[in-house]
Amino acid sequence: MKRYFFSLTATVIIFLFAVTSSQAQFSVGAHGSLATGDAQGSETFYGGGAFAKIYLSSRFDVGVGVKAFGESRSFNAGGQNLELSAGIIPVTGMIDYYFTDGFLRPYIGAEAGVYSTAYRVKFNGQETSKVTTTNAGVAPKVGLVLALGNLGIFAEGAYNFMFGNNDGSANVGGVGNINFDRTAKFFTLNVGLQIGLPK
Repeated sequence: MKRYFFSLTATVIIFLFAVTSSQAQFSVGAHGSLATGDAQGSETFYGGGAFAKIYLSSRFDVGVGVKAFGESRSFNAGGQNLELSAGIIPVTGMIDYYFTDGFLRPYIGAEAGVYSTAYRVKFNGQETSKVTTTNAGVAPKVGLVLALGNLGIFAEGAYNFMFGNNDGSANVGGVGNINFDRTAKFFTLNVGLQIGLPK
């Protein structure tokens, strides 16, 4: 599934770049992220990402991006400690529409792609299970770019939906079966820099 997504995304971008090469503007960027999820006991977690875009006009772009987030939670049951740590890596295609092309550029957009997650469960410091899953996901978003010539400073909010990321459980000796929530929806605030804004 991931290989198909990468191939399709690359083909579309190369085609669009070839068709609009006289007008297209290539852009790259990176950002830090703050996130909060829907899982029980989840706290604020952090991450970051990078992207590459092609502006087909001054108000419309398509691109690809990758992000990485890490979260951890701790549970106490029967006097014992259970730790859950998770890594979430979305690899997505993106599309954005800008309402203006001046100094302030508010925009709306969406991302869709593959969300890879890895969960590790520790019982009293000893690893008891490790689970890796891959799910489809989407993230509608809204943001604002401050254009400083070729450089942009941006902030955006996105709400991520991971489809089919079901809750899990772990058997931890005498404590029995412990159920835990997996993050299936999470909000991110991304702040970063972008090089290659169209003028």
